[in-house]
Amino acid sequence: MPKQLVLYMSKEDEETFLQYLRSLGHLVILPATSPSSDFAPVSELPEPAEDEDTRKFWLLNKTVRLPVATEYAPGKNCYVIDGFQSPVVEFHRSWTVSQIMLAGGIRADMNYLDSDKGDLVRKPVEFRNWFESIQNWIRKNFFHLTLLTYVGPGAEKFENEGGILH
Repeated sequence: MPKQLVLYMSKEDEETFLQYLRSLGHLVILPATSPSSDFAPVSELPEPAEDEDTRKFWLLNKTVRLPVATEYAPGKNCYVIDGFQSPVVEFHRSWTVSQIMLAGGIRADMNYLDSDKGDLVRKPVEFRNWFESIQNWIRKNFFHLTLLTYVGPGAEKFENEGGILH
């Protein structure tokens, strides 16, 4: 069962969030797609836009000893990361269009298919603890809106000034 949180983040909220992740050390941000199976880390996130490649990224903790599984997606003519098989957190960025902010979020699978055992096994404890620390930071620093939805301080200000969280 994957774990996830729905997040509303302003640009400042996102920067604070990424600063926190970097402070833990060993963070690598990977793009959603790559022309080769060798995904080059992203040093700077682009301005979020309609194109999903500007809004979806993978967060990787280099200390987790599990390979990143990639596969070729013929329909997209590029490589993608298999989030189920990999020790990664899917990160969807919030996106603001006019006065409407669309939700983003984080999502991670806690199990993967061990081909040697032919069975589902839990991802390494380092990965599960890392994801738990991310969730705890969000719960502590963001406003709790609904069951799994959190709003960053900047997004809350956006809404208070007439913006719509959608």
